[in-house]
Order: sequence, then C-alpha cells, then structure tokens
Amino acid sequence: MSPFPIEHFVPITNDEHRLGRIVINQNHDGMSAEIDIVLKEGYKIFCAVDRLCKLEDQKEALDLAVQRLSEFLRQRK
Repeated sequence: MSPFPIEHFVPITNDEHRLGRIVINQNHDGMSAEIDIVLKEGYKIFCAVDRLCKLEDQKEALDLAVQRLSEFLRQRK
C-alpha cells in the first residue's frame, strides 16, 4: 500500500482564513507536488498556485513547493 498522496499544510502569515496546501504524489516519472491555497474551514481550494513535476524525491518536492508558495504569496502583496 502506497503512502501517497501526502498532504502538508502551511500557515499563511496575516491570513486567518486560508492555508497553503501541498499535495505530494508519486508517479511513473518521479514525484509531483500540487500547490494550492485553501480555506481553513472545509479545505476548499481558494486558488490553484502551481504544479511541479519530475522531482527526485519527497524532500525535494516539499522544499520546492514551499519555495514556490512563498514566491506566489510575495507577488500578491
């Protein structure tokens, strides 16, 4: 049984209603990471940020996804 997909939630500073969500999955060409902003209540997608593909491992997928989420949030200010 595969442990994937794995969800990680990232708090967003100064936003009490939303979270960053990173979903890491494994497929035939490596790891992928889906990056979204979700509502805290109900976890519905508020905004799809990006999708990263062909990543080496779970750590790389999470690190790059957090970096991409951070860049996206900085651009929205």
